[in-house]
Amino acid sequence: MDSKHEPSKENNVNAPNCDKAEAPGKSSKNAKWQLADFDIGRALGKGKFGSVYVAREKKSKFIVALKVLFKDQLESAQVKHQVRREIEIQSHLRHKNILRLFGYFHDEKRVYLILEYAPGGELFK
Repeated sequence: MDSKHEPSKENNVNAPNCDKAEAPGKSSKNAKWQLADFDIGRALGKGKFGSVYVAREKKSKFIVALKVLFKDQLESAQVKHQVRREIEIQSHLRHKNILRLFGYFHDEKRVYLILEYAPGGELFK
């Protein structure tokens, strides 16, 4: 997430198949995600550091929630470390009541989290 990194150095959190959801496309651990891999749909929500969109992975047609965080906002709020930690922790979680983090990638200005889509909406609506 450091702005000194080259754009499009993506990472993939590859998880084995589980009961709740199967990770979209990119089956190799060395596979790299990029924004061009997705068709972006409507906004699902907006937060302090970015927004969440429904998206479809182009090859598999798998529906995900794509969380888009702006690096400059993360940096100015001094929360880059927390975001890195959130990615690290969530990439290892496997529970039926926790949305999966399938992967993440970044470009020059943004960090993208590929999350399991929950069609039922938010818990507190």
